[in-house]
Amino acid sequence: MKRATHTLTLTLASLLMAMNAEAFTLLNSYQQGNVARAGGSEILSFTKHENTVLSTVGLNHTTDANDVFGVQIMTLSNTGALSERAFIDLKNVFGGTSAGMNGLSSVAADTLNRGFGAAALIPTANTSTLGKVVLYDYTAGFTGGSRVLATLDVGFHPDSISFSPDGSKLIVVNEGEFNWNVANPSTSGNAPGSISIIDLSGITNTTQAAALTNSAVTTYDFSSTNLNSGVTLQGVRNSSIAAVPTGTTGGTNTLAPNFNSAAVFNDADFYKGMEPEFAAVIGDKIHVTLQENNAIATFDTTLNKWTSVKSLGTITQTIDASDQDGPGGTTLQNINDTVKGLPMPDTVKAVTIGGSRFLITANEGDARGDDGDVNRLGDTGGANSMNNVLDITNAFPTTASGIRDNATGLGRLNVSRIDGDNGANGGTAGDGKIDEAIMIGTRSFSIWNADTGALVWDSGSLETLLAGLDPTRHNMNSGSTANFDTRSDDKGPEPEALTVGEIGGEMYAFLGMERQNGLLMYNINNPNNPYFVGYTNLAANSLVSPENMIFISAADSPTGTALVLTGYEGLTAGDGAVTVSGISVHAVPEPSRALLGLLGLGLVALRRRRA
Repeated sequence: MKRATHTLTLTLASLLMAMNAEAFTLLNSYQQGNVARAGGSEILSFTKHENTVLSTVGLNHTTDANDVFGVQIMTLSNTGALSERAFIDLKNVFGGTSAGMNGLSSVAADTLNRGFGAAALIPTANTSTLGKVVLYDYTAGFTGGSRVLATLDVGFHPDSISFSPDGSKLIVVNEGEFNWNVANPSTSGNAPGSISIIDLSGITNTTQAAALTNSAVTTYDFSSTNLNSGVTLQGVRNSSIAAVPTGTTGGTNTLAPNFNSAAVFNDADFYKGMEPEFAAVIGDKIHVTLQENNAIATFDTTLNKWTSVKSLGTITQTIDASDQDGPGGTTLQNINDTVKGLPMPDTVKAVTIGGSRFLITANEGDARGDDGDVNRLGDTGGANSMNNVLDITNAFPTTASGIRDNATGLGRLNVSRIDGDNGANGGTAGDGKIDEAIMIGTRSFSIWNADTGALVWDSGSLETLLAGLDPTRHNMNSGSTANFDTRSDDKGPEPEALTVGEIGGEMYAFLGMERQNGLLMYNINNPNNPYFVGYTNLAANSLVSPENMIFISAADSPTGTALVLTGYEGLTAGDGAVTVSGISVHAVPEPSRALLGLLGLGLVALRRRRA
């Protein structure tokens, strides 16, 4: 009986590897010095108009004169090759030098082939100076002086931008990111997160786009005037209020805030703590991830109101919670810890399958910059001590032992200082003391019902799958196997990049692991039961830290085959200069129907045997 099960498992593994072999076909990869500019390729966008690819370029040096901020415009050929068409220098948008520029966060190509793209720019004074969006001409036949068409004010700290599918709007997601002043924490700044909607209705060409002014921009934060009747922020996680103090070495709160209590919720700046990250549009609804808030908000463009702000709760996962497992910290791969996690999604994509609407999220997780809302569960000394906020009477020992042990428990795991006061493990809910360890991120991707917000399916921690596919890169960092297991105590493989697309009538999701570095392909045509299709990892090609993925359908692709382009954040040198960054171009042909059928039969047999 055992031998038969083992044989079946090997057969399934062989099938998976065969699927993997045909799922991703690398056509080209580009690093700095080839096509991708230094500091470039983190965020990409594509339009079939002149087969145009846009890429962010952002490079801080110790000397402002050497800084580079702008948009790289490229042409994608019928072989998958990329060539630079133009570069738009934007480093002086916030003043005479690049000192006023914090970064160029996102690019987007027009969906209606009108010849212009957009870029989002963040000022250095990100909590006191509005961000900007620059519109520019990307066309190959451009003959004017400057490609810049218009520069518009948007909300604070614009993080991502996208054109609505009908091209009538440019949607700017303004994170309003908490800005920690390490030298003087009391002066740390906070500005309201929001979305800005730039009205493009009636715009048919670049000349009209150049005439746009700030009157075309409307910004909606989360203050009460922008919330629809019955919508409230009460109960939403918020790490940027007075109840979560700043600190030079970490969090110092001694009570976990109750975000339902009047004392916390009535903080006049509570709405400023909403930090939008990414948007997906379905019809007249804009669905926005609020990453640090562990929520998804929905904006109705017919009402111009937020109609829902839904907390995502927790998902229980089995993970490797330590980079120091076993006696002497010598067990480097041990996926056996059960812990709840906050999804805290980054990228979100919207799909319609079988008439129903779904949101797909990459559940990266994110903590505040000063670690004011996260520390290791096993920390027992100094300002970082979790003893100050844990229920040490009922749920946790005061020492790094038991569940807080580094080798056998969750001691090394970075957990929230402001979540988990829920009455578990004999504790008392609402007393300000944490009763259950809650990690940041879930190391998974999820599918949600876009209309109800209900969780439809979750992949579970991707560590187990990745450990089987690519065991030498388990929870590594910086693209190096020398850093094997070093991210287990934080956010594991860290799913961040995400795109979706239809191939052969089936819907697929593609994910990039920022730390482990791998790219995954899943069939999600049945949202209740997705399955793994393929995997690749280009760390050996010096393509490190996938940050963004875009899908190009076969109908739009210059190669005639569906493509996935991935932008890699790369590695940095001592002065902040990016030493390796790049782009991969993968063909993703329709997986073999016969092979999928064999896999389905194998899985059915395995389920029957287990039953």
